[in-house]
Amino acid sequence: MKRSHLLILMSLLSVNLIFGQTIQEEVNAHLKNLPFTPFTIKVPTFKDKVYNIKDAGAIGDGVFKCTNAINSTIKKCSAEGGGKVIIPAGLWFTGPITMQSNVNLHLEAGALVVFSAELADNPLVDNGSGKWSQPALINGSDLENIAITGKGVFNGNGDEWRPVKKEKMNEKDWNKLIKTGEVSTDGKMWYPRKGTIEAIKLKENMDASKMTKADYEKIRLTMRSYLFCIEGAKNMLVEGITLQNSPHITNMLRSIDGLVMKNVTVVNNWWNQNADGLDISRCRNVLLYDCTVNTGDDGICMKSSGGKKGEFLLENIVINDCKVFHGHGAFVIGSNTDGGMRNISVKNLTCSWTETGLRFKTGKGRAGRVENIFIDGVQMKDIDKEAIIFELTYEDKGAIVSKDFKESDAKLPDFDGFSIKNVYCNGAKSAISIGKSAEAVIKNVIFENLIINADQGVSAYSSEGITFDNVQIISPLKQLYMLKDTKNITFKNMKNIPAEGAVVKVMGAGVKNIVVENSAIKSSQVEMLNDAPATELKIK
Repeated sequence: MKRSHLLILMSLLSVNLIFGQTIQEEVNAHLKNLPFTPFTIKVPTFKDKVYNIKDAGAIGDGVFKCTNAINSTIKKCSAEGGGKVIIPAGLWFTGPITMQSNVNLHLEAGALVVFSAELADNPLVDNGSGKWSQPALINGSDLENIAITGKGVFNGNGDEWRPVKKEKMNEKDWNKLIKTGEVSTDGKMWYPRKGTIEAIKLKENMDASKMTKADYEKIRLTMRSYLFCIEGAKNMLVEGITLQNSPHITNMLRSIDGLVMKNVTVVNNWWNQNADGLDISRCRNVLLYDCTVNTGDDGICMKSSGGKKGEFLLENIVINDCKVFHGHGAFVIGSNTDGGMRNISVKNLTCSWTETGLRFKTGKGRAGRVENIFIDGVQMKDIDKEAIIFELTYEDKGAIVSKDFKESDAKLPDFDGFSIKNVYCNGAKSAISIGKSAEAVIKNVIFENLIINADQGVSAYSSEGITFDNVQIISPLKQLYMLKDTKNITFKNMKNIPAEGAVVKVMGAGVKNIVVENSAIKSSQVEMLNDAPATELKIK
């Protein structure tokens, strides 16, 4: 071996070792002092072999289609024991990319990967249950020891796939948009491809249980790809990359055991339809940190489906030092929670311009047990709706509830055990909304050290075991709290309360044990209405 080649190899080895040690040390530090039983994650490591897609014929001019070159290089790397696959600086045009075990797909600075929107470049895939779907643009299943790293960008070419709602556009942009594609008959939705409306009507008249591949081909224009979706993996790292312009959900990682996401950026327009940012589903032992999301749907979202009663398919999740700009919610749980969730920690989250800040949503038919949720340190600015909301009647088209559905197997919401502290919000429509379901109850939630500046205060329905400890609601309204049919509600260490007027209104015959202790709230400022027993109010 020539001396120059030896020096290069030694340099790569040194860099690889330093890289692995640094990430592992950071991961270990983030997983210390957790509010639940600690866990560990092993960061994947790779052989010191380097493969470059240019060696397989890839050309980074934005015209040459590099699908075969990229995928064949990944396959070769994996077959030879693994290593690093380099996508260098350039504009790389490709179809879907399929990951393989023991491969680190690395995008160098200046690398822009753009995915083709041609149907021929995105052949349907069988999901194993007789149904066919669009392939994820970056995909893989049943993998081990994988990574996607670097400073490059994956662009999903989503504007060639996504519909757009008129209500989300100004008149000038809408008029420009509708010069291409087609508009729904009611004039409310634009589709980028002609023939989509016909495909939608055709789909509505099909029996999903009897559809063949040929049927799915006929409705291709109603289908969209996830940008990044891995189904089943162990020991996975995603670091440094940017995910942009997704056709559908940007990042959907399912059934991963041992996942680290560091410094990942999601960039979508706020009006992009169904463009969730970072979705984690049915995963265990996960760390997200230093990630940034700007998107058109949920920002960072936890999902869990398909579990049996008593199971927790999503558990041990740590989310630190992340930022969300735009989105339906900054940190979200649900809507599908029927697989069970527990042991989730969120620290140092900042969000601006989102519809809601912290959003916990589910509904009958797709709900399950959610427990041990710890949120500490959230800074919010200019929230369009609720700073914090618990939704128990969220409707999801994916939830099918039959007419003879029995309550015993109805998958009812079961949220129990939340700690939310050190939250500061400057601007929201309402501060906190809890409940509004006659069939399910939010239980055991502690709000501690909150200051929320909002047009409206706090409302809680059919809730039990809620504690407000040093919570300040800054609002033009004197009434700050409305409680209906709640039990075991405690106000403690409450300060800066309006001197006059009914600060707390309590309603309903089901009210029990409303306690005010060490607080500026006077008994005259708590109104017991609509058959709420006055004897259930205790001032200490």
